[in-house]
Amino acid sequence: MGPTSSCSPDIGRALDFFASVSPLSTAARDAISHCMTLESFPRKHCFQQAKRPATHLFMVAKGLVRSFYQHNNREITLLLGMESCIVCAMDSLLSGKPAYYNIETLEDSDIISISYADLERLYSEFHEIERLGRLMISQYYLEQDLSLRSQRFLSARERYQELMQKQPELLQRVPLQFVASYLGMSAETLSRIRG
Repeated sequence: MGPTSSCSPDIGRALDFFASVSPLSTAARDAISHCMTLESFPRKHCFQQAKRPATHLFMVAKGLVRSFYQHNNREITLLLGMESCIVCAMDSLLSGKPAYYNIETLEDSDIISISYADLERLYSEFHEIERLGRLMISQYYLEQDLSLRSQRFLSARERYQELMQKQPELLQRVPLQFVASYLGMSAETLSRIRG
């Protein structure tokens, strides 16, 4: 089923993505679309700040984002996300405590957001949306586990090769210092690996 007539094409694509994860009725699609907001942000805009509680879940409609934290005067990149990537300060969103990290745009970006309060209400009203949320959180944690195992058990070269194989577009769009940080290596090591 295509997007509902009352929403933007970007929100319609987001709804189609959600429906590819778990089927959604027209009523559920409409309810979600009415809770979603689409905003355009310039490059280097921080739309989730560390030390502030997270209140929204975000999806990249167009553009590129990264999440990162500060440690010993260095920025450590945790996530690089392109179109259709779901991103949020999950620990803060679920606990209500201040976020540990920032989320910023690396390109001019269109970001869809939905408040956690609206999401919780939708979960209680629509079993299918609750199922969608459970499946997406499961996928998020599987991806986090895979990333952790990659950092722990793969060499720097193997991590780079894995990124080249799975997400080659990131290497074209993301500044190399952020790619290096994301892969858990110095920019110099990444330069040597790249040849």
